[in-house]
Amino acid sequence: MELVQFLMAVATRHEREKDDHEEEIKELNLRQKRNLSGRTNFTLTYDDELVLLKGVIGSVRGKPTCLKKLTIPAIGVLAYILMAKVENDVFIEGHEIVTKLVYDPEKTIVYLKGFAELKDKRWIRVIDRPGMSFTDQPPFSWLQAWLELSESFEKAMGVSQDNSRAFTSNDSFLDAVYSYLYALIHDDINRYKVTDSEAVLETLEPEGWYRRIAQRIEVSTCPLPAAEAQQKYSLSILQHLTLMGLLAQRDGDLKFDFNDPSEVTSLFARGRVCRKRMKEHLFGEKSQLKHHRFLEGARSEFGETVQLTQLGIKALLGKHGSKSTGQELKMRVKKNTLFDFEEPKVNKESLQLPTPVMEAIRSLIFSESQVGQQIRKGWHLSLPAAWGSPTGSTVLLYGPPGTGKTLTAQYLASELKLPLLKIDASRVLSCWVGESEQNVRRIFDDYSSLQKELGKAPVLLLNEADQLLGARDAGSNAVDRMNNNMQNLFLEGLERFSGILVATTNRRDLLDEAFSRRFTYKLELPPPDRMLRIALWQNHLPMNRLADDIEIEQLADLGLTGGEIRLVIERAVRLLAYRGITTIDKKTLTDIAREELACRMKRNGATGKIGFGAVTS
Repeated sequence: MELVQFLMAVATRHEREKDDHEEEIKELNLRQKRNLSGRTNFTLTYDDELVLLKGVIGSVRGKPTCLKKLTIPAIGVLAYILMAKVENDVFIEGHEIVTKLVYDPEKTIVYLKGFAELKDKRWIRVIDRPGMSFTDQPPFSWLQAWLELSESFEKAMGVSQDNSRAFTSNDSFLDAVYSYLYALIHDDINRYKVTDSEAVLETLEPEGWYRRIAQRIEVSTCPLPAAEAQQKYSLSILQHLTLMGLLAQRDGDLKFDFNDPSEVTSLFARGRVCRKRMKEHLFGEKSQLKHHRFLEGARSEFGETVQLTQLGIKALLGKHGSKSTGQELKMRVKKNTLFDFEEPKVNKESLQLPTPVMEAIRSLIFSESQVGQQIRKGWHLSLPAAWGSPTGSTVLLYGPPGTGKTLTAQYLASELKLPLLKIDASRVLSCWVGESEQNVRRIFDDYSSLQKELGKAPVLLLNEADQLLGARDAGSNAVDRMNNNMQNLFLEGLERFSGILVATTNRRDLLDEAFSRRFTYKLELPPPDRMLRIALWQNHLPMNRLADDIEIEQLADLGLTGGEIRLVIERAVRLLAYRGITTIDKKTLTDIAREELACRMKRNGATGKIGFGAVTS
């Protein structure tokens, strides 16, 4: 501990002295500006930064023998790395250490040589991050590299800095493991990978960082279900890490595809034979992860994948952690997927559609109920040949803006008591080659994962579907090929879809005809007729706050759609609240309605009469 105390004293004393030195330099510069001759009686305590650091190190008593051969810059670098680790800063970048030591940028190279000195002595590890620095050439690439104290330095200290630090919660243990996995993911020199084809994977124990985590577990007294899962379920360390990696990806704590067995295998092993053995150990039929049903595999049109099951989540998080709260799930979905997560509550009377459309919607709701699914199954069994159609419900809603397409999807989710996963087609499309296709895969993969986690099929709403499902082009340029590939992937996904999908479009004529066969329901939502408009005004207006001059039939004659009626009433309420008026009058509604109609006509390039009597159907 003598070494730790000495270096901590150097770092803390240097911080104080460097602040004073910087203030002195500012004072000196100020005096020189005031004195044009450049003469001043003010002198600096230290001539430069290296002299300052040398003075600080010399002022700390009891310099350990193991530091005698190190240069002054190397001791300064080591002191600040140790301070960062003691303060629990898991990932320290090189530039953070240099910034603490340097006032004059020209001295940067001096301290980078200190990095090299400590690296040669094997007291620190420098984990390069290609692509993150302005250069990949050391030593300047080390400014964006991660710095880590090695086992050799810990031996010199006489004790690991983590040994006495017990975990305070299951989350703190998982955070430590995620940090270790992060180092593995960004290890470009295979330091952590299995390279021995004869290694016994069941008993293999990673060295260094992971061993320090194990030592912290031994001194921890709080429940650590994630740590206890290894021994409880006879998992190897590699299987245990894979399980926690799947949880980290699920919660958005690590950006790595643990669902891909090939990616995970390459993370832990190098060389063809090692990777083959690793894949069998982690994902083979004899794997403890499969035996305990902590993960499940699937071979879909998008390749082989594995998913973390509820049993796996429960094993890591304990009996209270198998289900996310609604708010946690909503935040996780927004953070890790392309979806927006909603739990809509729609009043039945607020959806006013033509009778045939409402009947189709209600039949869909019934068919997705428990009783409806049983009846459907009976019908299917009575058919002379097995159906190859999707087991899910796919709905195409088309019609002009404001006719209730999005509201219909929300109504479906509300009636079925299911969450709504909403995505605009524009979020799927990307200007980068291959990214749009990846986003299509993500839609179906993420939906499948959430469906399994929730134990039920959410309603998936794809807005502006014509942008994604438009007619395919036989062109040979790269953009046409990308669009065709993306649409082919979507067609394949629809063929195997087992949930509830609602796609909306204002322009059905733009859709590729091949998609039409994939939708169980194709429902047109036309502009409402006069009777529906009367019902819409009645359902949206606060009937107990209407002025005497309001006549619903005259409002219906304006010819507004349901979406436009809602907007007009919303604007009127805000305006009247601002004016301090508690009732809605005819003039306010009419003026705002005229503006809304004018906007529609300008948008559509149409001209015509605006006001009562403009539409009488």
